[in-house]
Amino acid sequence: MLDERKSKILELIIENYTKSAEPVGSSFLVDNCNLELSGATIRNEMRDLEENGYLTHPHTSSGRIPTEKGYRYYVENIMQFKTISKKIAEDFDNVSEEKINDELKTIAKNISEKTGNSVIIAFGPGSLYYTGIKNLFSQPEFHDYSYMVSVTAIFDQCEDMIEDIYKNILKDKPSILIGESNPFGSMCGLVGAKLKNNILFIVLGPVRMDYSTNYTLLDYLIKKF
Repeated sequence: MLDERKSKILELIIENYTKSAEPVGSSFLVDNCNLELSGATIRNEMRDLEENGYLTHPHTSSGRIPTEKGYRYYVENIMQFKTISKKIAEDFDNVSEEKINDELKTIAKNISEKTGNSVIIAFGPGSLYYTGIKNLFSQPEFHDYSYMVSVTAIFDQCEDMIEDIYKNILKDKPSILIGESNPFGSMCGLVGAKLKNNILFIVLGPVRMDYSTNYTLLDYLIKKF
């Protein structure tokens, strides 16, 4: 387990990298995060986090970005629930059982717009719905053509992957699959939930996705369905 100071620095790096898609440096943490630590102390802690596999740094930057190990530690030990907006709560609360499939599609579109991720719903074998591919591809990671092509192939193979994903999603709370543990591939993060009638609801994004927001949204969805 990381000590409190390292955990806080890892948390700040992940949450700021999630927002900006830019490596986070010690000067940013000193100037913006009220850590009451010197730049030298923060740099030493970041170096230790990197040496232990939680952070890495692009060759062109002195800032750090999280690794898969860093993200996993974050979601398992640091991540906090967020408060969903009143509007989204009302949308969830107003869904009728009679029109659940159609209304889940509307919810999927709203979540995709809010998060900038794609949403996939499996209503059963061979019955898939997905939305928000353009939102997903607007993320900075997908400005790389080869990255975009690789993820596009995911949607072509989506139907074949659903059974494997279903096995890896818990029943009573959302599951987070990151990097190599994600059947969609190491370039993506996934938050998934099992709803009533074996409906599988998946939010798919870059590894740099906002896991806290997506987890909170799907946890609320589970409680309603």
